[in-house]
Amino acid sequence: MKVIRSLIIFVGLGLTLSSPCYSAEPGTHQEDFRETPKPFRLLADQWSAYPSLAEAYSLEFLRTADRETAQMTLKEAIFVGLKNNPGIEVDRLEPLRAAEQTRIEKSIFDPTLNLEFHKDYAVDPYGITASPFFQPVQTSQNRDYNLAIRKFLLTGAQFEISFLNPVFIGSLPDQVLKPQYRPRLGFSLTQPLLRDFGWGLTTIFVRIDENREGISVFGYQAKLAQLIQRITEAYWAVVFARENLTVQKKGVELADLLLKNAESRVRAGALPRVAVTEAQAERARREELVIISENDLGIARTNLRLTINFNPEKVFLPRQIEPSESPSVKPVPVDHAMSLETALTRRPEILSAALTVQNQALQVRYAENQLLPRLDLKAGAGLTGIAGDLKPNSDNPFPGNYSRSLDRLGSGDLYNYSVGVVLQIPFANAQARSKFAQARIELEQARARQRDLVSQITLEAEKALSDAEANWKRIQSTQRARELAEENLRGQEKRFGVGLVTQKDVIDFQSRFLEAQGAELRAVTDYNNSISKLKLAEGTLLETYDVKVEGPKKEPDPWWARF
Repeated sequence: MKVIRSLIIFVGLGLTLSSPCYSAEPGTHQEDFRETPKPFRLLADQWSAYPSLAEAYSLEFLRTADRETAQMTLKEAIFVGLKNNPGIEVDRLEPLRAAEQTRIEKSIFDPTLNLEFHKDYAVDPYGITASPFFQPVQTSQNRDYNLAIRKFLLTGAQFEISFLNPVFIGSLPDQVLKPQYRPRLGFSLTQPLLRDFGWGLTTIFVRIDENREGISVFGYQAKLAQLIQRITEAYWAVVFARENLTVQKKGVELADLLLKNAESRVRAGALPRVAVTEAQAERARREELVIISENDLGIARTNLRLTINFNPEKVFLPRQIEPSESPSVKPVPVDHAMSLETALTRRPEILSAALTVQNQALQVRYAENQLLPRLDLKAGAGLTGIAGDLKPNSDNPFPGNYSRSLDRLGSGDLYNYSVGVVLQIPFANAQARSKFAQARIELEQARARQRDLVSQITLEAEKALSDAEANWKRIQSTQRARELAEENLRGQEKRFGVGLVTQKDVIDFQSRFLEAQGAELRAVTDYNNSISKLKLAEGTLLETYDVKVEGPKKEPDPWWARF
């Protein structure tokens, strides 16, 4: 059956496949994973038992298989394989996981709202009297209704606005106001001036995680390219095995003709009886090659169907894939200088290594800042209100209820402020120095790995270029060898017909012809694989099949994260 030409793929990054273009855009969005259970469900789950682990597959399911066969071109097989291959799922989801890690790092700038209600009641002894048998007691009761908003600023400061509402009711003789309302509104600020100071430093780990997002996307691109290469090789392996089986069956047919000819000549007395035995032995040898070729074809088909994993019926064994395309024998122009330049500028592994080096440089910058002493500016200010009921026989300077205490708070008559600096100088600063040295070492390691990767990719590109050129020459050579072997076989058969050569000579030339056909098939297959490997080495294999990969879409930061 023909595979549909336009598919919607939602896996990992939410890939959208639309022939002839395949794009990887966030279709499985972060929101699909961020959806949380309802509050009542969360409460119920706290008291429920953990679910038992069920078997992954039942025996009945393991026996199921899709019995149909899908005819596919190479491009169709690649598209369907990119959608369905389970091995790519981990790498497909990694950019989403990395994006969530960036959100976690950005969350340090989220404000926090704290609401507090507190009540305490105590009966305690109060003072000592002359009587050893009597000791008066005091009662006290406190109620607090507090609210606070805390925020970490981009400058590295810790900022807090608080509104405190303590209510005190006691029986102490010297307490004038019963109850006493004492609301307070204020703010506090702790601003680093040396260590941990500045926009560049407070957001440094956000930038590191954003780079890791890019690294995960490049890693996903590399795995996609490798999967395309695997599908390509599996696809051409089936084509080769199928054509090679045809060649081996042709060899058996030639052996049958030779055997019939030998039997007729033996009956006519033109050949000895051993000629039939010789022909039978050769036929048996070629039957063995057919059996081996059939087995190779079965293995190749299984490898292709499991690599592509086209499974519309949702059974254990996916649908059989039958290639409908033949390998190309057209030369592909190769430019050594351009291929090397492309490989060193477009390979996702190279781009990923560059981001890794940048991340290590950011780690060095952070560790360098931690070498500084800590000098913090601390400041605060607030307003206070007070009111309460008058104690009998006392002059009450702050009469009133809670509302009156708020009026006094708003008047600004009662206030407080504070300002100061705190300096911390570690004598040896051994931990910061060691972390700085460790960060510099890791930066040099990252640079060394980058240089080694450049060397490896250069070698891969050079090898791919050489293989492509050599395999093209092999096609020309094996094609000529097959043509000559076929011509020689026809000549030997004619000479055998007039008794100029022996049957063994014909068998040898048949075998050479069959081997030449197999060698030509192998050269064509290797050439097509080598072109694919060259594009893989250059980093252009995704582009060749119109596969586009983009990371999760960036979400705008909330307004409170901008200061």
